[in-house]
Amino acid sequence: MPEAPPPRRAGIAAFEPGAAAVARPFSRNEQRQSKRDAVLGAAAQAFRRQGFHATSMDDIAEALGVTKGALYRYVKAKDEILFECYRMAEAIGDLALEQANAVPGSGMAKLGAFFAEFIERYLRSNFASPAMVDLDVLSPAQRQAIVKGRDRIDTGLRAIVEEGIADGSIRPCEAKFAVLYLMGSVNWMPSWYSTEGQLSPEELARSFVATMVAGLAAS
Repeated sequence: MPEAPPPRRAGIAAFEPGAAAVARPFSRNEQRQSKRDAVLGAAAQAFRRQGFHATSMDDIAEALGVTKGALYRYVKAKDEILFECYRMAEAIGDLALEQANAVPGSGMAKLGAFFAEFIERYLRSNFASPAMVDLDVLSPAQRQAIVKGRDRIDTGLRAIVEEGIADGSIRPCEAKFAVLYLMGSVNWMPSWYSTEGQLSPEELARSFVATMVAGLAAS
């Protein structure tokens, strides 16, 4: 199985003196958010390569080419980074669900649209990490917020599955378990997927949807 590639240092420029001067003018808040996003992306890649528990704040600072003191201006701890990665994935899920519900046609068509969009965007983002299956490392308040968002997306997906069962495009099944099976498979993708591998995120998404349809389509 191919290993994850070494971390890209694309976020370093955001921390270099004068970097903002050669780009378009940013507001102070936009500059800070850009730098914070660079931190999150570098951290997620480090988690992917080394594992959450084995990655230190020093490792993340080194990947960005900054001091740990500079890093602490944007994040204070690893659990904060992981929490923000979860929130990024949640935002991708909300967008994919909104787009899926706008697709005309059957419940199966909407379900396929969701996973095609979500998988591609999730794997193309810098925030997907194997650590994002481990809620226990988050604080109780962080965990509660993430579970609330996850449940909202799951509820939307169950409604789509139930719509497909009702319109005859999805075979009769327990919608809850169908969604758990599908999302469980997707959540583990960052633990084995590599952009250096055989399939692009778009190709993997298409393959996943084809397999899903073969298993859930009404005969």
